[in-house]
Amino acid sequence: MTADSGLGEELVGVFARVSGMLLTEATVATALSTVTSLAADALAGTAGSGISLLDADGRRITSAATDPLVEQLDDLQYELDEGPCLTAWRERTVLHSDGRDEQRWPAWTPRAHQFGMRSFLSAPLINRDSALGAIKVYSTAVNAFDERDADLLRRFAEQAAIFVGNVQTVRAAEHISDQLKKTLRSRDLVAMARGIVMARRGIDPDEAFRELAAESHRTGQLVSEVAARIVASPADA
Repeated sequence: MTADSGLGEELVGVFARVSGMLLTEATVATALSTVTSLAADALAGTAGSGISLLDADGRRITSAATDPLVEQLDDLQYELDEGPCLTAWRERTVLHSDGRDEQRWPAWTPRAHQFGMRSFLSAPLINRDSALGAIKVYSTAVNAFDERDADLLRRFAEQAAIFVGNVQTVRAAEHISDQLKKTLRSRDLVAMARGIVMARRGIDPDEAFRELAAESHRTGQLVSEVAARIVASPADA
């Protein structure tokens, strides 16, 4: 068996587990924790793994980590605005460092060494044209990762990016669905309120809507809010 075929089989096994997890509709937090655990298992010599993403407020966060030390190292990157994970994310490239004479992150690297970490490997999560974040692994050994590990993490990141992108798509769809429901409800409320005003005032639809608009302007409320109040108390319309 060649190294490439062995790598392919390893990936098949890893992502078969991910597929099974997704089919159970696991929570996002649990899913990302599973992804980081799989990454740590797949790369020998890994002391910890994590995934960095943006939160709802646009802040960089570690969404999942296999060890508290990973979170500490990531927090240092976010604080110092430098480090292998952020560089891989920004430059959209797999970032490999063996920890010796590393000059790219002058503030972060010495701190990472204080925690005992010597080797770093990061790969960006790219979905379509968007860089969603990065997945990374750390090791206490010097020169712990080779090109095979870099290729494995890159392939892993590609699949993880699809998963994260799908999660974001679902969230966006849910948001659109909620907005649509709200819009349709507002439209129905306005139609009901207009009907109530028409019946009470003996006026046509256009005149009824103008009354709703005038009440909206007078009270500073949205037309839908005026409509909701009328529908709730039709006798007062």
